[in-house]
Amino acid sequence: MPDKRLRILIADASPEQGGRIERLLSGQGYFRVATVASFRELVTLTHYSYEPFENFDLLLLSGELAFAAGVDAGAFCLDNPQIRHAVIYGGRTEQALPMVLRASLQQEILWVRSATPETFLRFIAHINPSGSLHKKRGF
Repeated sequence: MPDKRLRILIADASPEQGGRIERLLSGQGYFRVATVASFRELVTLTHYSYEPFENFDLLLLSGELAFAAGVDAGAFCLDNPQIRHAVIYGGRTEQALPMVLRASLQQEILWVRSATPETFLRFIAHINPSGSLHKKRGF
């Protein structure tokens, strides 16, 4: 059984989209979910935390939010110690999507074309199949 205590952060400038994702996750039993609507809020939570070892198990990041801030969403997530895993959805990239930016036990980052419930739930099951954040199975 998956661990429902994952700390999940949703970063999307659209309140409607962020709300849909949050409702999807709460409907699946994930209640440690926070949302931010600006890149500034995202940076505050992932770079200036009061608890330096308190990280997010999963970041669901709108690529458009990062693009509007002039930031490469993939580079932002890579090697960020506050973000264990991430799914970047949408945004502008010259790469074909979906694209795996990193796949390791410590950090997995996936960039997909759009935010779909299937993509999010499948990725969560992949990074946390039986309650262990470090167990792996095929995605």
